[in-house]
This record gives sequence, C-alpha cells and structure tokens, in this order.
Amino acid sequence: MRSLLPLLVAALVAVTAFPDGADAVWTPIANPGTLLVKQVGNFAVIVYSNAGPRKHRPLQLVAVVGGDTQPVGNGVTDYRLVLAVNNTDTGSTAMYQCVVRGKPGSRATTWVLRSSRYIRRRHS
Repeated sequence: MRSLLPLLVAALVAVTAFPDGADAVWTPIANPGTLLVKQVGNFAVIVYSNAGPRKHRPLQLVAVVGGDTQPVGNGVTDYRLVLAVNNTDTGSTAMYQCVVRGKPGSRATTWVLRSSRYIRRRHS
C-alpha cells in the first residue's frame, strides 16, 4: 500500500495543476473570418448535420459571426462559436452556438463537437 501513495499523490497533483479548462479564461476571437476559425465552424456544422441517426439535416455554414477560444492544454483549444447556418432545403438561416475542441494542425478525427444549440432565426 505504501508504494501506491506516491502515485496517488502525483495523480492528485496532476489533476489539480492541469484542470480540464475549468479555470481557463475565454478570449474573444479578434477576426472570426480567418481560415482556421471558418474550418472549425464548418466542422461543427458538418458534424451536427450528420448527428441524427435517422435524418440528415441539410445545413451549410454561412459565416462565423463571432466567438471565443479557451486553452485546454497540450496545444488543444476549445472554440465557442456563434454560427450563421443556412438550411439548404428551406432557405432559412438560423444562429447556432457551438463548442468545438481540437488541436490546430491535427487530424480531423481528434476534433470533437462538444455542444451545439439553436439560438434564433436570423433576420436579414
């Protein structure tokens, strides 16, 4: 039992020192029109569009309206974005907020859509 104590203490220190982004600060994205931010937004729309097991949602990214980033650790970042999304069947546009986690420059399989929610219909 005595030999496990240093491992338990090390694990507790690691969890305390490197929380899962809980205390990190969200920083506004200065230019939501950059290629990286658009790619993150497009990823979110594609994943959300195909999330329903029975029905594909015909959605297309119109623009990233705004957002924030938050470092998670090891180069991984959370992106909280507000997206203008077009329904290609109806032609209507709505606003969605999503949170995507990923590491720029990594494979698409390492990215995750953590949440997505409808905000409102967009009026033009």
